[in-house]
Amino acid sequence: MRSIKLILAIIAIAVCLINSGAQAQDEDWHTKGRKLLSQHRYDEAIEAFSTAIDIIPRDYQSYNFRGVAYALKKDFDKAMADYNKAIDIRPRYAEAYNNRGFAHTQTGNLKAALNDYTRALEINPFLVDAYNNKAWVLATASDQRIRNGGEAVRLAKKAVELKADINSMDALAAAHAAVGNFDTAVDVQRKAIQKLMLENKTADVHKYLLHLKSYRAQQALLIDYSARAKITGSQTAKASPKSSTPKTPASTDKALKTASAKNPPKPKTAPASGKKQSKPTQPAVSAKSKKTVATAKKPTPAAASQDKIAPTRAAKAAPPAKAQKKPVAARKPEPVVAAPARKTAATIVKPLPYTIQISSFRDPQQSIQVARKLNTNGDPAFTSPVDISGKGRWYRVFVGNYTSLAEARSAADELKRRKFRYVNIAKKPYTVQIGKPIPRNKVRQIQTDLKAKGYFSYQLPSKTDPNQIRILIGAFANKKAAAGLVRQLTTDGFNPEIAIK
Repeated sequence: MRSIKLILAIIAIAVCLINSGAQAQDEDWHTKGRKLLSQHRYDEAIEAFSTAIDIIPRDYQSYNFRGVAYALKKDFDKAMADYNKAIDIRPRYAEAYNNRGFAHTQTGNLKAALNDYTRALEINPFLVDAYNNKAWVLATASDQRIRNGGEAVRLAKKAVELKADINSMDALAAAHAAVGNFDTAVDVQRKAIQKLMLENKTADVHKYLLHLKSYRAQQALLIDYSARAKITGSQTAKASPKSSTPKTPASTDKALKTASAKNPPKPKTAPASGKKQSKPTQPAVSAKSKKTVATAKKPTPAAASQDKIAPTRAAKAAPPAKAQKKPVAARKPEPVVAAPARKTAATIVKPLPYTIQISSFRDPQQSIQVARKLNTNGDPAFTSPVDISGKGRWYRVFVGNYTSLAEARSAADELKRRKFRYVNIAKKPYTVQIGKPIPRNKVRQIQTDLKAKGYFSYQLPSKTDPNQIRILIGAFANKKAAAGLVRQLTTDGFNPEIAIK
């Protein structure tokens, strides 16, 4: 009997080692893919992410990153397929919506692109790239059914509040030009250029100077995205070993124009070739018009998710080609690998009081196993202890955190459609937070320490700085219900406090 138990114990240990080894291998391939992506080795990055997906078929982050790699190669059909898969696995994946919006923009489907940017912002109101991308399309689209300068100004202002960098300031200037506020556009563009100079990023200054000249000439930027997409689709894209964003094919800006904001002329334009640029944040392409030339700004796909470390922003590429006369550079929406946001006092995050209970167990390890499996499948699950009178301590499993009852009901209906046996909406506005919000790159260590003590934690962005992460445990109806967990965590050496989700 003892020998049988020993054999079973050895088998259990072997299984654990195999599982942990597979997980480590997956993390290695995913990390390797991101490193290759940052080195602009797109084909190798695609292979690495594909291997990670082979190991864990529902690895939505690897799908998303592989989609970015395809987008950087200008293979938007494959990029779109990967973004769709990531969203299918994790429906509330803001970065994937933003990235898919970028792909739609490049294929000329602006309505679908705007819908995706809007959805990304509904999920994550701190996603700066989505604000910039949506603002840029609304400010520069030549199609008057799409163009909306007033809304572009609002969105770009929000982006500047979150992160006042060259991209958001340039988008704000373009938005002001779109509504005819050329003096404001000139002022904002000048400040953006000054900021670029102070940061010693002189290589790209000429492009923004061209924007400045356009606004001084009382000209806004107009891009015919549909015409450009038709030209792009007829060409074969190649990966660039020197740029982390794709250099758009030479003739893709055939219909890019500059015009007066109040009465924009529509001169015919011809395609022009572009050059690669060493700094990888905005791929730009060029096109000739009768008098001016502009390069279009690509929307910025954000490849990282909330529970992964955000990779570095990609660099700019493709300066405009020579024009017949004075060129005016317009940015083309660009794919990048990450989208960190900056803390701002104006940022307000709505509470998330509602969640959905899907099961409950006496055994804490069983509840953790269920939550982990749900997370692997793309559902944001977590556990929470509860003391039930006459029944002792139980461990509930919840899915998601929602701002309103209507939003929670919609999510619950989806869970029911997926045949979850038990679905119960609960109002649990309180949680236990471990310490203060921390940078993303410090999250894993804290979660590892909690795991070693038997705790299952989850993450939410800081209420004032989305680039800072709150590490949370459980969900509770009131502070009294959370007090027992606080005492237990304090005894185990952590620094917990009761907080509002």
